[in-house]
Amino acid sequence: MPDEDIPTDTRRRSARTKAQLARVCSHCGRTFKRTEHLERHERTHTKERPFACACGVTFTRRDLLRRHRRLAGHENLSAAQGGSLDSDPGASSEQVSIRNVVADTGTVQDPSFLTQVPDPHRRAQPSVQHATPKTSNLDSHDGILAHEHDHLDLSTQLLDDNFDFDTCLRDFTGFLDGVGLPIEWSPFQEDLPTALTEPEGNLQQGVSTRAGTPFGSWLPSAPTGNGLATVVYEKATHRIAPEKRPFQVTEEQRSVLKESIQCFPHLLDPTFRLPSRHALTRYVTSFFDGFHPHMPFIHLPTWQILDHPTALVFGIAAVGAQYCFEKKVSEQLFYAGKALLMNSLRTRHDKLSSSTRPSAAMAQSQITGHASDRYAQNTPTIETVQALIVLMAFATWEPQDTLVQESFVLQGVLAHVAREAGLTEESSIPLQLPIMHNGEGHSGYDREWRQWATDESIRRTKLIAFTFLHTHSIAYNVYPVLRSNEVNLRLPCPTREWNAPDAALWHGFRRETPKPQLLFQEALSLLLRNRDDASPLEPIPTPLGNYVLLHGLLQRIHILRDLSVPIMSKTAALPIDEIKKLEHGLRSWTSGWQQAPESSLDPNNENGPIPFTSSALLALAYVRIHLHLGPYRSLESRDPEVIARSLSQCPEVGRSDDISTALLYAVHMLGIPVRLGVDRVARSQAFFWSVRHSIASLDCAVLLSKWLISVSTTVSQVALSESEERILHWVRCIVEEAYATVDFDTPWTDANDVHAPKSLSLGVLQIWTHFFTSNRQWPFINIIGQGLKKYSDMLR
Repeated sequence: MPDEDIPTDTRRRSARTKAQLARVCSHCGRTFKRTEHLERHERTHTKERPFACACGVTFTRRDLLRRHRRLAGHENLSAAQGGSLDSDPGASSEQVSIRNVVADTGTVQDPSFLTQVPDPHRRAQPSVQHATPKTSNLDSHDGILAHEHDHLDLSTQLLDDNFDFDTCLRDFTGFLDGVGLPIEWSPFQEDLPTALTEPEGNLQQGVSTRAGTPFGSWLPSAPTGNGLATVVYEKATHRIAPEKRPFQVTEEQRSVLKESIQCFPHLLDPTFRLPSRHALTRYVTSFFDGFHPHMPFIHLPTWQILDHPTALVFGIAAVGAQYCFEKKVSEQLFYAGKALLMNSLRTRHDKLSSSTRPSAAMAQSQITGHASDRYAQNTPTIETVQALIVLMAFATWEPQDTLVQESFVLQGVLAHVAREAGLTEESSIPLQLPIMHNGEGHSGYDREWRQWATDESIRRTKLIAFTFLHTHSIAYNVYPVLRSNEVNLRLPCPTREWNAPDAALWHGFRRETPKPQLLFQEALSLLLRNRDDASPLEPIPTPLGNYVLLHGLLQRIHILRDLSVPIMSKTAALPIDEIKKLEHGLRSWTSGWQQAPESSLDPNNENGPIPFTSSALLALAYVRIHLHLGPYRSLESRDPEVIARSLSQCPEVGRSDDISTALLYAVHMLGIPVRLGVDRVARSQAFFWSVRHSIASLDCAVLLSKWLISVSTTVSQVALSESEERILHWVRCIVEEAYATVDFDTPWTDANDVHAPKSLSLGVLQIWTHFFTSNRQWPFINIIGQGLKKYSDMLR
C-alpha cells in the first residue's frame, strides 16, 4: 500500500514505534522513549562520568558538578579553563531541566520566562524532599540516581499558565517512594504501559535489576501463588499534613552528599562511610524531634537538606545519631563534619588574607545593594555558626574527655565567628505587615514570609550561640567568652509565627502581633532596674526570649562571682546590693514568664520544652546567688572520683531567711521527677528534659542536701523558722513518695528515721543519683550520677 493511503495517525504511531525500538539499551535490552533517557540509563552500566571539574573530580550529572564547584570554590578555576566540560554531551538544546532553570535564573534574560516554571523549593512543608527514587540495586549506594526534579524534562509547550505542576509533582513523588519505578521514567511521557513494561523475554532480568525496597513505609500486598517477585511496597494513599511530613532523605540526596565529600579524602578518616539514606533519615528526624526543640534556630517549614553545607548536615546527623543511641556512627559524623568545617574556615581565612581589594563582582554588588546579594554573602557565615553550634553541642555532653576538649576548641571558634557575623540589629525596623501583590491572595505573602524566616533564623542562630556558649561556661566554670554587652539583637518572635507551616498562616499570626520584641540589652536593663517585681517588659517576651534573658541574668551572677575576691572565705559572697538587684531582676523575669501565654510547666507543652527548661535555669540562678558551686564540680574531668572530691570541698550552706527562695526552687526541682515518675522521666527525658536540667539539678541537689545537714547540726541550738519548717515538710513528702514508688537497690536511710534532716539529706542525694544514673540519652549524665553517689558515700 502506498504511504499516501496510510492514515496520518497510523503513520505517526508507526514512526513512534520505530523510534522507540531504535532506543534500546545494548546492555539489558530495555527500550526508552527519548535519547537522553537512554544515555543516562547506559551510564548506570558503564559508570561513565562525563562532567569533570578542573580539579579532576568527575560526575554523572551537570547539577552535581555545579554543586561541587560551588562548595569547593572552584568556579573561577573551572571558568578559567573553559566551559566545555559543563555541557551535557547528549542533551538536546531544546530540552530544559527544571533544576537547571532554577539554578541558572541569573542567566535568563527574560524575567517573564521564570514565571512559567514553578520553583519546586518554594513549598511550605518542612521536607527534605519526600520522593525516594529507587535504585536498581539497593545494596549499592553508589548507583547513579536521578532527583525527581532533574529528569522531568519539559518541553516549553507544557509550561503553560494552567498547568498545576506543584500539586502534580507532590502526588507523583509520594507515589514513587514506595513502588520502585525505574529512574528514567517520566510522568510526562505518553504511552505509560510501553514506558514501564519489559519485553517478555527480559522479564526476569528486569525483576532482578529492579528489586524494589524492603524498607517500605506501607504494608505490602500479600502475593498470590509464587508471585513474591512481583510484590512491591506501596506508598500510603492518605495525605500527610505538611507540618507532619517526615524528614525523608532520598537516595539521590545521599548521592549529592557523597559527591560533595569526594574531593576531600585527605580530610576524612579512611574508614568513614556515609550512612545509608534510611540511617540519614533516622538521624535527621531524631535531631529535629529531640534536639532542635530545645534550640530552635532552623526554620523547619522552609528547610531543605541540599540547601546547606555538608558540614552542617553532618553535624545534624551526628546529634541525631546520638539520639538514636548509635554512638559509633555519631562520632564518625562529628569528626567528618568538624574536618569539613575547619577546612572551610581555613579556606575562607586564606581568601580574606590574600585579598587586598574587593573584586569587580563584589564592588558591583555593593553598588547595586541588592538584598539577595548581601544575603548570599552572609549565608556561609550564618551556616558556619549553625554548624559550630551543633558540633559543639555534641562534643560538650559526650563522656570522653577527648571530645570535651574538642568542645573547648569549638567554643573559641564559635565566639569568633559569631562576632564576625554581627551581634547587633542592623537597623531598628518597625513591624511591617506583608503587602498584597496584584491580588494574588495568600500566595503573595510567600516572598515576605521566606525573607522574614531567613532574618528570624539568623537572629535566633546568633542568640542561641550566645546562650549555648554560656551554658558551656556554666557546666565547666569557664569565664564567659561572649558577654551580654556584646549582644544587642531583637528578642525572638512568638512561637506560632515561627512554626507557621505556610505564608498564609504566618501572615494571620503576624497581623496579631502589635509590637516588635524589645532589644536584648534594653530588656535586660529593664529587668535589673525594676523594683516592684512586676514585669516591666512590653511586649512580654516569648519563651525563647525569656530563655535568652535568663542567660543574661545568670551571666551577671557568674561574672560578679569571678570579680568577688574571697579574702575571708572561699564562698566569694556577692555584695548585698547586687544580691537585691539580682533577686528583683529574677522576680521580674518570673512575672514575665508567668504572663507569657506560651509558658507552661507541662513537659508536653505544644509550644515546646523551652519554658520548662527555663524553670530549671531559674532555680540554678537562685542557687548560684547563695552557693558558689562552679569551681567545685570538675565535670570536665569525666571522672566520678574527681567530681566527688570536688563536691566535698564546696562551701557550707548556712541557715537564714535569705536562702529560702533558693531552697524553694531546689525543692521544686526535686519534686518534678518524683511527681512525673523518676524512672519514667529518666528513660524518656530526651523529649523534654534537656542536659541543662541535669546541670541545674546537680546544683539544687547539693544546696538542698548541705542545708539539711546544716539543719541537723544546728537545730538543737537554733529553732526552725516557719519557712524552714515548711521546706522540711515538703522535702519529707517528696522523699516518702519516692521511697514508696522508686525501685532503689538499697535505701540509703532507715525507714524509721526518714524524718531526720540528715536522713533526708541522704534521701535527696539518692533520688538524684538514681535519676542521673538511669539516664539513657547522654552517658555524661550517668557520670554525674556516679560522682554524686561517691559524694554521698563520703557523707555517710
